[in-house]
Amino acid sequence: MQTSTVFQSNNLIPFPQFTGERVYMREFTKAAGLPPDLARWQDTVDAMLDGADASGPIFLMVDQAPVKVATTHRRPGLHVDGFWHPALQAHGGGGHSSRPAGPVGGRIHDSGCHRYTPAPTTPAVPDVGRHRGRPSGHFHAGDDKEALILASDVLGCAAYVGRFDGLPVDGGDCAHIDTSGLLRVDMEPGRAWAGHTLTMLHEALPVQRDCLRTVVRLNVRAWCAA
Repeated sequence: MQTSTVFQSNNLIPFPQFTGERVYMREFTKAAGLPPDLARWQDTVDAMLDGADASGPIFLMVDQAPVKVATTHRRPGLHVDGFWHPALQAHGGGGHSSRPAGPVGGRIHDSGCHRYTPAPTTPAVPDVGRHRGRPSGHFHAGDDKEALILASDVLGCAAYVGRFDGLPVDGGDCAHIDTSGLLRVDMEPGRAWAGHTLTMLHEALPVQRDCLRTVVRLNVRAWCAA
């Protein structure tokens, strides 16, 4: 059995003006801040990381795109994201986007500690900060720790909470996993949502209107939030 958990930040997340910008896994640290060319995203990142003891490398992904009503902005279908390997320039979970954003492949490792507040609509579930699964294919458990933090300005993603059977297949695909016994949590826009890169089940939702949508994702090594 695996456990899927999502935690919600109490902060409101600001987003800069829509320009159609895309950023693919740029490395930075919380202490040093973003590189100068990404300075307009600093307030967003600071709010997403507020209260987090994020001492290790962090990787920023940004996707701004026009999205038509009843379509999804990001990767469709139930899946988990993967552990980022900068040396391989690979995102083992197959990425999160329905549009090519870079090479995929490599390996996925088990993720680290996350202690955002459990989402108010979710039932109490065991903390899985040290959970070890035995994924298949390119998925491998490891000692490295990583959390995934997502934020968007338009509702377009849902996560699932609870215990489930099954393991992700290559690319992080979880379409074969039965979610009927899990609680679906719509990931409210303007908030940050955190979970394990390897075990947080989530999927894109069709947007309810034509919109210009911004998604920010942080892959955070060695992270614990108070």
